[in-house]
Amino acid sequence: MATEILLVNLLVWKPTTTFLPEDETSKAVILEPYHVDLLPVYGYTSREYLISGVAAGQSYCTRLLLRTPTDKTKFSGLVIEEPSHLWGGTSIWRHTNRWLMRNGHAWLEVDSQAPSAIEKIKNVDPARYEDMHFIPCLLAKDFAENIPFVTDISKEALYENYCAFKAKWWPATPQSPEILAAASYALRSGELGIKAQKVILTGLSQTGGVTRRFITHSAHLRLPDGSLPFEGFIPCQSGGPALPDALQAKTIELLGESEFQSVRFPCGVSGQLKDTIHRRMDSDSFRIYEVAGMAHRESRYPSSRDVKNLAGVDLHGAQWSTFPNSFIYHAVFEAMEKWITHDVIPPMSVPIKTVGSSDEILRDEHGNALGGVRTLHTDVPLGRLVAATPKGRPSWYCGSEWCFSNQKLFAVYGSVAEYRRRAGEAIQRQIESRFLLPEDAEILRRETVEQSFL
Repeated sequence: MATEILLVNLLVWKPTTTFLPEDETSKAVILEPYHVDLLPVYGYTSREYLISGVAAGQSYCTRLLLRTPTDKTKFSGLVIEEPSHLWGGTSIWRHTNRWLMRNGHAWLEVDSQAPSAIEKIKNVDPARYEDMHFIPCLLAKDFAENIPFVTDISKEALYENYCAFKAKWWPATPQSPEILAAASYALRSGELGIKAQKVILTGLSQTGGVTRRFITHSAHLRLPDGSLPFEGFIPCQSGGPALPDALQAKTIELLGESEFQSVRFPCGVSGQLKDTIHRRMDSDSFRIYEVAGMAHRESRYPSSRDVKNLAGVDLHGAQWSTFPNSFIYHAVFEAMEKWITHDVIPPMSVPIKTVGSSDEILRDEHGNALGGVRTLHTDVPLGRLVAATPKGRPSWYCGSEWCFSNQKLFAVYGSVAEYRRRAGEAIQRQIESRFLLPEDAEILRRETVEQSFL
């Protein structure tokens, strides 16, 4: 008998939600303060709730953080739901907040993973979050101290160490899948002040793994009314075996070049991909995009915390990458929104060119990856892109670039006018391929094309 037939649909426990007001002495703990200053600029507000119920057979209570248009009539009906990272942080918000807010979408942080929810939120303000609880587990610091980081080791051994480490995540937070589904119910029920029509579950890196695992291990979960919890899934910058089609939902997997083992190996950190076993054929509900030149995390628009963390890294003549990860995220999330709302078919999957089925990437004369999602940065380059910067933490997850000298720039392009002509054509191709939105194209023209050769 097939495995899927043995799975019995499980209705998640109907949750209870409680609004948590702020005052001068008690305010929400913000895991990722990136661009919260833009909330009033876009007419957005942030609200905090506690959500409680039963998951994995035991009680829980945790925090939800909702960002939505202040004027409820401007809410689009779409919510991007993101679990907070096992160590704290919400990287999807970092990469998509401008797209979210200029389109009237909402964003929900769900602190479903006990290690970070307890250590990074409850323990920061025990009085405000005194009711938060889960099944007893390890804390975030217990994992952070054991991330595999080895420079004198084979690729195979490094990957095996990393897989063994990842296997410890899931037993530490067994209630997370049902909490994620319960949060979707709360969004749709109106208990959070809005009534969501579509909910997308997404995550980046470790939370990309949470999203992947929901697809592969929690497809049997249903809301209290029997409906599916999510219309779409976007696991980002994670990895593993090829994903199956999600039942009655769409999936777009987004990967940067930085996830390949051959790219991360010089950093002493395992790639999240094993050769190319993550690849599969497109279907009516699945796409996978591999982006040439894209690092694990964006350094073009760093937060103040990023600037501080990266300030002491000696790049030996290189600079931090100006590759705009967020512009790719904007386009991919827009494609998903149109797919689940208007049935607009997204672009076909785009793989990076590799040596056979290995993780060794084929490169052009400048050292930049061939194939994959093409951008201005790879088609009309101003330097060699390094998607994972050696020297270990914290630099490996931010890309860097070796800028061409003025002599090489003129050797490649001949003149400023020729560069700008070719750059304009590359931007137009990226728009037409639907991996760049017009609003972001204008920023590229101002910040990259017009500033080059100065």
